[in-house]
Amino acid sequence: YIVPKVDPASGQQEVSSIFAGAVWLGGYDPVGNLKLAAQSYRTGNANDFWPGPLDPFEGTIETSVCEQWDKHFQVLGTNIAAHLANYSKAIQAGTDYDCESIPEDVLGWPARGNPYFEEIHGFKLPNTTQGLAAFYDQDGDGQYDPCVGDYPVIEIRGCTVPQYPDEMVFWIYNDAGGIHTQTQGQPIQMEVQVQAFAYATNDEINDMTFQRYKLINRATTSIDSTFFAMWVDPDLGCFTDDYIGCDTSRSLAYVYNEDVLDGETGCDCPLGVGTYCDEVPILGVDYFRGPLDEEGNEIGMSSFTYYNNQAVGNWPNAMTDPQVAQEYYNYMSGSWKDGTPFTYGGTGFQIAGSPIDFAFTEPPNDVNGWSMCTANLDFGDRRTIQASGPFRLDPGAVNELIVGVVWVPDMAYPCPDIERLLSADDIAQALFDN
Repeated sequence: YIVPKVDPASGQQEVSSIFAGAVWLGGYDPVGNLKLAAQSYRTGNANDFWPGPLDPFEGTIETSVCEQWDKHFQVLGTNIAAHLANYSKAIQAGTDYDCESIPEDVLGWPARGNPYFEEIHGFKLPNTTQGLAAFYDQDGDGQYDPCVGDYPVIEIRGCTVPQYPDEMVFWIYNDAGGIHTQTQGQPIQMEVQVQAFAYATNDEINDMTFQRYKLINRATTSIDSTFFAMWVDPDLGCFTDDYIGCDTSRSLAYVYNEDVLDGETGCDCPLGVGTYCDEVPILGVDYFRGPLDEEGNEIGMSSFTYYNNQAVGNWPNAMTDPQVAQEYYNYMSGSWKDGTPFTYGGTGFQIAGSPIDFAFTEPPNDVNGWSMCTANLDFGDRRTIQASGPFRLDPGAVNELIVGVVWVPDMAYPCPDIERLLSADDIAQALFDN
C-alpha cells in the first residue's frame, strides 16, 4: 500500500503503509465442523482463496475458470465521464452512438450480460442472479451494454443514486478452488466480489481508499457462530517499530509509530525496507459495514484483536501467528490463538484485568488510558483483526463488508494526538454515509 505515490522517474524510494490484508471468514456447520477461510502471505504457496466466481448451483469452480479470472478489472472516472458525454451528444443530435469510441475499460467492464466482454478478455461471463460488477442500467433490461448508455458505478446496499469514483478496480475470488493449505480449514463455498475505489481531490479524501466486499454464500447448508473479519498487517514504513490501537465508537483500527523516527536504528530498517524517517504518518482502517444477522440487522465491529510476528521480538506463543483453522477462528471471535480472553492492560495477554473484546482502546496521548504507548511495549511487528459476529450464515446469503483506509501525513510523535486522524475519518464516514 504505497502512499504517497512516487514518480518512478524521480529515483525516490517507495514507502508502504500496509504490507498485506485479507478478509477472514469462519463458522460451524450443523454437525460441528469448522468451516473457515483466511489468507495471509501465501508463504510456501499456502492458499485458502482462488480467483473466479463459483457455480451458483453447485458452489464449485473449475481450474480453467480460476485461471481466466486471475486478473483485476480497472476503470477510470475520466473514461466513464467521456463515455457519458459522447452518449449524451449522440442522443441530443439524434444520431447513433459510435460504440467504437467507448474506452476499453468501460466497454470491457465485467458486468452481467456485457456483449463485448468475451471479445476483449477472451472468455465468457457467467449469468448470475447476484450480478457481477455494478453498473447503471440506462434502459432497465438487467444487462450491461454501454452502447445504450450503461456505465460502471459503485454498488453499496441501500444506495440508489448512481455514482462513480475517479478510479475503481473489480475482481472476484472464492474459497472452493482447492484444499485450504493456509489454515487447513474446510471450505465454506464463499464467493467474494470486490470493488476497490478512490477519489482524486484537494482534501483528505485524496489520501483514502475504499474496499467493498460482496460475500455470496454458495453452500447448501447453514453455518452457525459465524464471524467475518478484516485482517491487516499494517507496516507503517519500517515493520519493526509500529504500535496499534482502536476507537470502538468509530469501528476504527489504526497504526502509528513507536517513536519519533520511523526505523529500527535511526531511519534505517531491516531488509532495506523504505521508511518515513522523520515525517511519519498515521493510518486508520474504518470498518464501515459488517454482515447481517438472521433478523436482517447489521453487525458492526464486535472485536478488535491483534497478534505479533514471532520473528520480531520475544512473545509468548499464544500471541503469535495462527497456524491452524481453530487458531484463526479464535482471533476472529475475540480471543488469543489459544482461546484465552484478551484482558484490559499491558499487552492484553494474561493480565489481571477485566476480559475485553477490544485491544488498546484509548488514544496514545491519553496518559491514563490503555494504549501501546502507555503500556510502553517492546518493539514488534503487529497484525490486526476487526471482526463481526457471531451470526448464522444461511445458504444464498449475500453480505457486505466495507472498509475505508484513511492516511494522514507527518504526525507529531511520540504518543501522537490522533485528532487529525479522527477528523479525516469523520470525512470518510460522511462520504460513505452520503
